[in-house]
Amino acid sequence: MNTYLNYWEDYYKNNQDPGEESPFARFVLPFLKKNETLYELGCGNGRDSIFFEKFGVNIVAFDQCKNEVEYLNKHYKTENLSFEEADFTNLGERQLVAHIYSRFTLHSVNLEQEIRTLKWAYRALKERGLFYIEIRSVHDELFGQGEALTDNSFVTDHYRRFVEFDSFISRLETAGFKILYKIQSKGLAVYKSEDPIVIRVIVQK
Repeated sequence: MNTYLNYWEDYYKNNQDPGEESPFARFVLPFLKKNETLYELGCGNGRDSIFFEKFGVNIVAFDQCKNEVEYLNKHYKTENLSFEEADFTNLGERQLVAHIYSRFTLHSVNLEQEIRTLKWAYRALKERGLFYIEIRSVHDELFGQGEALTDNSFVTDHYRRFVEFDSFISRLETAGFKILYKIQSKGLAVYKSEDPIVIRVIVQK
C-alpha cells in the first residue's frame, strides 16, 4: 500500500507511545455504543483506538507498521482491543461491523486505493453502519509542497494526497453511502501551531 512505509516505521519507532486521543476521536465518541465493533484504518500509534476501548467499544485496528503493531499488542491489547498488521486498502472479507474509522489515512494512499477502500468499507459495514473520515483538503497550507505527482499528490519526506471536497463527497455517494455530516474547515485538527483545513464526514450505509 504505502511506498513510504519506511518513513512511517521510523516515525513510530520514535513515537511508539499513544499519547492523547485526537480531536476527531472525541468528536466521534458520542456515536459509538458499548459492545459495538469498530475497525480503525491506519491506527498509527493507536491513540484513538485505545481511547475508544476505554468506553467499552470492541476494536480491531489495522496498520502496516509491523514493529508498532507488535509494540501496541504487547502493551495495549485487551479482550476488546487488538492491532493487526495489514494494508487497509486491501483487507478482503471481514466480519461486518457497526463502525469504521479513518483519521488522516485516506490521504496517504492514491486515488485508486481510496476508491477501493470506500467500496470495501461499504461492504464491511452492517446495515445503517457508520463510516467516520477526516482527511486533508486541497486548501491545506501544505498543498503544493514537494514533488508534484498526479491527483493533487505531493512527496516531501513522505506522500500526501490532498482531497477536493465536492469530488470526495461524490465518490462516497458513488460507493453507496448516505452523507450524514460534512464540513471543510480549520479548527478541527489543531496540533501545536498547526491548524490545517481538513474535511470531516460521517456517512452511513
